[in-house]
Amino acid sequence: MIRSIQKYKILILILISSYGNAEIKDNRTEELLKTLYNNEGWVVDNIKEGISLSRKTIENMELTALMVRQKIMIPKEIVQSVIMDVNNYENFLNNKGLISKVINRGINWVDGYQYIPIDIPMIADREYLFRMYPDGHNKEDTTSIIHWYLLNKKQDVLVELDERLKDAVYLDHGAGLWVAEEIEKDTIILSYRIYMDPGGSLPDLLIDIMNKVSVVNVFKDAVTEAQNRYNLTIQ
Repeated sequence: MIRSIQKYKILILILISSYGNAEIKDNRTEELLKTLYNNEGWVVDNIKEGISLSRKTIENMELTALMVRQKIMIPKEIVQSVIMDVNNYENFLNNKGLISKVINRGINWVDGYQYIPIDIPMIADREYLFRMYPDGHNKEDTTSIIHWYLLNKKQDVLVELDERLKDAVYLDHGAGLWVAEEIEKDTIILSYRIYMDPGGSLPDLLIDIMNKVSVVNVFKDAVTEAQNRYNLTIQ
């Protein structure tokens, strides 16, 4: 009996330590993820090289959400492993000066930090903390292989991460989904859906251009890395 009680105490401590570090999504973030996941309301902006870029207007938000979409023949598990590989982003994302680090891990989540250099005069760089899960954002979401959302600013964490003096703008409102919809054997429609407020006093036109270029580049780089890893498995 005593041993059983001790086992339960250990189990409870494990659960407390796991969930104590977890930051539960607030209603605003959950609604944003639901909107991104919903296939209705997306309007195609352009299609180039088999990749479509769409946008969606979100109620009570100044900016539009973006979705990049492409048909690929790569197992979704490999794509998922690439996106979860936060410490390796600097090696396969084509963004000079990018800093990407895992700062915490749970049973089924990863907390990461990213520093994004902006190569535009008079425009400050960006940085943010985020939490990422290798699954859907709720029970009804059966096709997302990744969902993530931005975390509130933690000055103590950022101070430890600062490798040089910088005056980056901190981003605290945004979320994204990587959705893999199977259409036939060995073929999926992969999409990356994101809403990100880049902060600062930037003109809407500049924000629109920056977001479009960024999301397409991230999508292409991730798919290229997934293809490279898949090729290694079939050689």
